[in-house]
Amino acid sequence: MTDFKTLYAKTKDLSLLLVEDYAPLRNDMAEVLEDLFKTVVVATNGLEALGFYDKYKIAEGKTFDIVLSDIEMPLMNGVELSEMIRERHEAQEIIILSAHTDSAYLLKLINLNIAQFINKPIQQERLFDTLFYVAGKMEHKEEAPTDAPIVALGENVIWNKEKKVLLRDHYPVSLTRHETILMQLMVDQAELVCSNDAMLHHFYLQGIDLDEKNIRNLIFKLRKKLPSAAIESIYGMGYKLIPVS
Repeated sequence: MTDFKTLYAKTKDLSLLLVEDYAPLRNDMAEVLEDLFKTVVVATNGLEALGFYDKYKIAEGKTFDIVLSDIEMPLMNGVELSEMIRERHEAQEIIILSAHTDSAYLLKLINLNIAQFINKPIQQERLFDTLFYVAGKMEHKEEAPTDAPIVALGENVIWNKEKKVLLRDHYPVSLTRHETILMQLMVDQAELVCSNDAMLHHFYLQGIDLDEKNIRNLIFKLRKKLPSAAIESIYGMGYKLIPVS
């Protein structure tokens, strides 16, 4: 059994996003977690949580260390939230709070490579042991190398991540503001599928209201300015940017 002091030594510098729609449980958990973690952000449903996730990444330049989420929630459930988070950060540590009635969702979550579940009603011992295990895993992860500022896209076309500029043969390629925002998002999610919903939500966070037709038009225009194989369409899901190695 992991005690508070032992767990705190592992979690005191970490951030956590708590997602739970049932107010009494949410408030009780938040009270405990805020004593354990450097940063705790609390969301009442999956859609709100996704907004907090994106805002935190923009503000801090990194994602939450741990996401702790219920399954059954209004607006966006825990499975849908996990799928959206996986699109943004494939290695995100996600812990799921699971009631017995949620069993139909478990296979989908396992297929999303989510292996940590805490059964309801929640026992503090189980919660502490799971958090200790996940925090310990993070300690042993190698420090990720600093992202290279240049992303090669083939045919002498590159994207400068720092300056947010597209270059062909060292000359700038003109992009609209919307094309630049979409390009940066796809570069950040390189080789992962960017769904239409993720793109629309990203623009929404920038104060821009678009629809799926607008996204298709932006992709069409970007493809004209990029190498032919740079953007791959994933049927029924979205689009993927393919840098060259």
